[in-house]
Amino acid sequence: MKNQFVDRAKIILKRVLFTAGLFFFLILGFAFTTGPFYLYNWLGQSVSEYHFKPMHIIIMGGSGYPSESAMMRSYYAAKLAKQFPESDLYITQPAADYVEMVKTDAYGIMTDLIERDIDSNRIFLEIKGKNTREEVLNIKTMRPQLLNEPCVIVTSPEHMRRSILTFRKAGYKLLGGQSTFNESGPQQLEYHDKNLGGRNIPLPEVGKSIQLRYQFWNHLRYQVICYRELFALFWYKVRGWV
Repeated sequence: MKNQFVDRAKIILKRVLFTAGLFFFLILGFAFTTGPFYLYNWLGQSVSEYHFKPMHIIIMGGSGYPSESAMMRSYYAAKLAKQFPESDLYITQPAADYVEMVKTDAYGIMTDLIERDIDSNRIFLEIKGKNTREEVLNIKTMRPQLLNEPCVIVTSPEHMRRSILTFRKAGYKLLGGQSTFNESGPQQLEYHDKNLGGRNIPLPEVGKSIQLRYQFWNHLRYQVICYRELFALFWYKVRGWV
């Protein structure tokens, strides 16, 4: 009986390891394609288009301040606020009850917006929401008139689709989005390894392979980000939040 149990456990373990290995190699192979980028782009743009003049700009919560996500959201929100000077801005960023307002991440983002020449009288803070759903409901409670007024959501690309769908589920009628995609100008990144000195040993030349040096790793990162977000979308759908 014991031997049968051990044999059965070995079979299960082999199947688990085989399946894990298969998924690992599929993920690696997918990283050599443009698929991860288009998935990331789809999350950021599939429901974000708008053709109205926003009255409200809503900056969704992300990592703490300062952080890449917070600074990118502040940068894009400031651009929109200058483009539409009659709009107001809402910053949703959770904070513990014992933290002073001036020490919260939301206040830090507000300070950054002010340094970008945005009037502080245009900015409102929501610091109680612990996830996207709660942030949306708290803003709805703060300003119920936003339900029927044009709003633009500013958030990371992978978070945009879930944010828009959550706002829609809560009853918001006029929504658009500004995803915080990274931008960079034309760059020449190719080089010859042998021109940089170092050890003269027989290694493959990688200086001309942008795919291997950058795109492969970026696409691995996109997969982690997107798979996590797709699971979050599934969870929100099951809970009836989108």
